[in-house]
Amino acid sequence: MLKQVGSKCKEGRTRQQDPVVKNFNDGVAIVAGGSGGIGSAICKALAASGSDVALTYRSRKDAADDVVTEIERHGRTALARQVDHTDSLAMKSFADDVAASFGRIHSVVYAAGPSIPMKFVNAITPPEWKQVFDVDVNGAFNVVWACLPHLKAGGGGAFAAVITAAVEKVPMRDICSAAPKAAIQMLMRGIALEEGRYGIRANCVSPGFIDAGLGAELIHETGIETWVDGIRQRLPMKKFGDAEDVAEAVVFLLSHRAKYITGQSLAVDGGLQL
Repeated sequence: MLKQVGSKCKEGRTRQQDPVVKNFNDGVAIVAGGSGGIGSAICKALAASGSDVALTYRSRKDAADDVVTEIERHGRTALARQVDHTDSLAMKSFADDVAASFGRIHSVVYAAGPSIPMKFVNAITPPEWKQVFDVDVNGAFNVVWACLPHLKAGGGGAFAAVITAAVEKVPMRDICSAAPKAAIQMLMRGIALEEGRYGIRANCVSPGFIDAGLGAELIHETGIETWVDGIRQRLPMKKFGDAEDVAEAVVFLLSHRAKYITGQSLAVDGGLQL
């Protein structure tokens, strides 16, 4: 049985919020990986834009509880469950329960992914390669497989996958990030191509160096400050992004403002790909 946390409250909306609330008039957004640094920012941005949110988390219950609290502060309903995305039946059970609770799923965000080894290709072992693909690519597919029927049943909706700017410009030792995210990018394009006739869109957001989640761990790692500063100086904008930068791009692509945008990847990278 799906645990429900919080309750929907329609009180206290300001006039300034009304145009934003209209982005999501009914139903719920699912955020797979909603307890992470970027995933949590997406959950909060969706709630601020008028959407109820159902999120999955892997192990960080405390972080998921904090996200639920933030969603409630925006007067929205929050649902949370610990789900292993590599377990297709567990993911389907979650999606089915969310649809039963809310009546409609209007958006699905894949914002999850494993920790990755920062290694040269010649140092990556077959088990390491297999693990990142099993967790990330298969996990993303299971999210799509579980949620797509509900979007179609509800008359359409939107997918958004958080990938990486490295799919266009791969830094050394980052292939274990770029390769699986490139596969997820192709998955989103396939959905856009095949499901557009049913009112379903699918896009990607490609973060560069973001001071949140795994990116923050790298940026603030001790002993590599000179390397990190060199990366910052090579960026046209001379600064790293934050989780809110990514979240705003995701919410835009899910909203009616992007109703004729599908199959695209929006880089949120400060010009890294240039």
